[in-house]
Amino acid sequence: MRNLVLLFSLTSLLQAELKIEPTLHLNATAGLTSSGNPSDVAAFEHDPNDDFGLQGLDLGLNLHWSNWLQGFVNLNAFTDAEGELDAEWEEGFIKLHDLPGGLSLRAGRYLNRFGLQNNVHLHGWDFASGNLSTSRFLGEEGLTTEGGELTWQRDYDQGFFAISGSFGNVAGHHEEEGEEEHGDTVEDAYFSDTAWTVRALLGYNQTDFHQHRFGLSAAAGDNGYGGGRETELFGADYVYTWRENGLEAGGRELSLGLEYTYGSADWVHEDNPANSGNTNYGTFMAFANYRFHENWEAGLRYEKSNGRQDGVEIIGGEPEYAFLVEDHERITAALTHEFPINEFDSLVRLQYQYDDLPEDTAHSLFLQFELNFGPGEIR
Repeated sequence: MRNLVLLFSLTSLLQAELKIEPTLHLNATAGLTSSGNPSDVAAFEHDPNDDFGLQGLDLGLNLHWSNWLQGFVNLNAFTDAEGELDAEWEEGFIKLHDLPGGLSLRAGRYLNRFGLQNNVHLHGWDFASGNLSTSRFLGEEGLTTEGGELTWQRDYDQGFFAISGSFGNVAGHHEEEGEEEHGDTVEDAYFSDTAWTVRALLGYNQTDFHQHRFGLSAAAGDNGYGGGRETELFGADYVYTWRENGLEAGGRELSLGLEYTYGSADWVHEDNPANSGNTNYGTFMAFANYRFHENWEAGLRYEKSNGRQDGVEIIGGEPEYAFLVEDHERITAALTHEFPINEFDSLVRLQYQYDDLPEDTAHSLFLQFELNFGPGEIR
């Protein structure tokens, strides 16, 4: 009898303390490009890759228990460039937050905090396509780790400082189809075994109307060339935000940002192990987003990714490189309109994209529809 009372009390406690919040996000695009197929210019897994496609159907759960334990899990379904439906378990972690000393801990499978975009899901992007720096250095799926992350945050009167460190096993990448078409071998430079990442973020609120965010990121780990060869990444970013109503909701809003990412990869030629070395490469991005009306926002983004080639071997009369990544310059302009549909927050986005590649240039036009339900996801 006493055991039944104990079990009933424990069940009641769990029901009283446990809070579950479902989330749903749907992104679909229709588009056309002068190159012939949107997949020719898609650099990220969830970039528009067909005349019409499902960028992502994201089903997630936020979990809250007591005041210190949280969790998040989500499943993402999407269509590939051939129109085939695919799905993946994207994240699933628990988080201990509000620990003594300003500490928090995440453990499980999570998107790493690196740069401006890697830790942001598709429905949080300001454009229909991902940043070139994310796909160029972290792979077409971004960097996902199965491990642990420790964060320390200190709040101040006019801002905060936070630093996060992560270590764990790197989730596998899908094959880089688009880059193989252009002859790149950059996928071998992606992290392939274990990796660590560090991100420091300083927030300074000059006033309620003017906010500044300064970020530094670093990462290192074994890459796909094998033999203990490593890739090292460093990034710096800055975002300025002006809000007409300050900390109050509504009003016009302007965000300006810069990001530079630098990579250094050890490589070896697969046909000649004696041919090995190290190559450096970088990507620059600048953007501006202006909310000129409560439900309207205009965005502009410029990106430049420098190409590099190293370790050439003449095989069958043709040059083959151990490391090859091509130049890629991109200009993106988007107009976004937000509107409610019953319990859902929705938006439609019209985007023009110009891609300049060594062998071709492409002009693309995308129409994106997005549907969102639920609160913000636990990060």
